[in-house]
Amino acid sequence: MARERIPSKSKEKIMNKIIAQAALSGAEKTAAYRFQTVWWTPAAVERVWETLAHYSAWTTWWRGIRKVEVVRQGDESGIGTILRQGWRSWIPYTLIFDLEMIRLESKRLLEGRASGDLEGICKWTFTPVNGGTEIRFDVDVRTGRWWMNLPIPFAPRIVRANFETIMRWGREGLERKLGAPVKLRPPLL
Repeated sequence: MARERIPSKSKEKIMNKIIAQAALSGAEKTAAYRFQTVWWTPAAVERVWETLAHYSAWTTWWRGIRKVEVVRQGDESGIGTILRQGWRSWIPYTLIFDLEMIRLESKRLLEGRASGDLEGICKWTFTPVNGGTEIRFDVDVRTGRWWMNLPIPFAPRIVRANFETIMRWGREGLERKLGAPVKLRPPLL
């Protein structure tokens, strides 16, 4: 059975109606999300830092990260570097956002300002703990697209589950990359 094609004019009218309904429903407001993931590994902070500070290699070991490309090179310390990233889990959409590095402290901190599908701050903190390394990833973002802000009651649960999936895949990939266990710890929030 052939699918019926919708004429372009009709598609445009349908899309305009959806946009108008979204605006009336409050979708112009952005949804805010705060997440924290805390891991611990017996690997030395230097090894963990080398792995996570080498952003362009994330796609080789972190399932769900589809791309990391340098859009703009920053100064010699890395401040000002802009990375275009694509993250996707089981939701059939790849989040695309730029991350501008705003703070870097060798073997201690990576912090960036996100813009695009996500807008806000993402921060990695590395702390030597119990002969290994505690890795903390703090995310404080808002969604950057109107359709992500539709007032759907279960949307926050979906977003949280999506984030947790990506982070689980990252932990599993980091274990393989380091050749050492990476354990999930309860968030500090």
